[in-house]
Amino acid sequence: MKSKKVQIKDSLPCLHRFPSEKIPTTKEILRNLSQTHPEILEAAQIEEEDWIPLLRATVERMRGETSASGADKKRFIHAVLDHCLRRGDIVKWDFIGTGGRQDYRVDLLDGTTVAIEAKGCPDGNNTTIWDRPSWADEFVVWSLCPESLAKPPGEGAWAGISTRLMPKIVAERKVVDSFIFFDARCGTSRRECPKAFGVTGDLRAEATDFEGQEGKEDWVPPPCIYLFPRSNPSIPHNQQPPLHTLNTSRFPRVLLNAFNVPEVEHEAYVHSAEVGARGSAKGTQIQVSVTSRCWPDGEERTKTAAWKPLKRET
Repeated sequence: MKSKKVQIKDSLPCLHRFPSEKIPTTKEILRNLSQTHPEILEAAQIEEEDWIPLLRATVERMRGETSASGADKKRFIHAVLDHCLRRGDIVKWDFIGTGGRQDYRVDLLDGTTVAIEAKGCPDGNNTTIWDRPSWADEFVVWSLCPESLAKPPGEGAWAGISTRLMPKIVAERKVVDSFIFFDARCGTSRRECPKAFGVTGDLRAEATDFEGQEGKEDWVPPPCIYLFPRSNPSIPHNQQPPLHTLNTSRFPRVLLNAFNVPEVEHEAYVHSAEVGARGSAKGTQIQVSVTSRCWPDGEERTKTAAWKPLKRET
């Protein structure tokens, strides 16, 4: 397949069907509501001078409530793992999270133990809050971002990988084997998926209240999976660590099988995220490169960042 340098949004082969260009207009409508429609505030007994502080406080509370509630995200992951279990692709899975964290242990048929750290949108601070369990043979970060529509999915995935995950991986010398972007919005009218395979039937209703995209109302597409480096980069002997394959990182293959992707298509259904390291007079520098696949034209898209200093060296 060909590979070409592209924009950040092409880090994933899907786009949001959402009028994000109207966000500034919407913001102005709300900001100026006390002048344009004072009758609305009067009916609610809100003083004009209180409107902007109340608006800000309300937005912050709504954001907090959305972030704090992981019920919908948990429902989605549970439905997907139950689907894998029913098919016989895994031996068992357990929710082992504590407090606000959503952690899972999945036992594969070959005895591999997989730890899954469930996160929100990839470009958020939460993407840096994780620790690889000592018992895990394989460690996966799974990002769920169903309600954030302002940016293209690829832009969020790129930010999460290049500015959140990879710097932490290199600085703390820890390994993330794969990164998954997959949630209830995938394969819906707001985030149509171009992939050819997937699951139809009861899974979508079990996983979410969102209906599938037009013509595929009960369809759930395969997840977007990024294979990460097998080891941490170091200078001078491992400056460009080799990437995982579907043989060395086993959970991605389980998911591809569970979503009916034929074996011959597996390689074309995973993305990759590489990181390089080099020394400089001011310390270590890293460079991140992401290659996305599954595009309808059959071409890969590769986005490579400039070399940047590692600010969190340990």
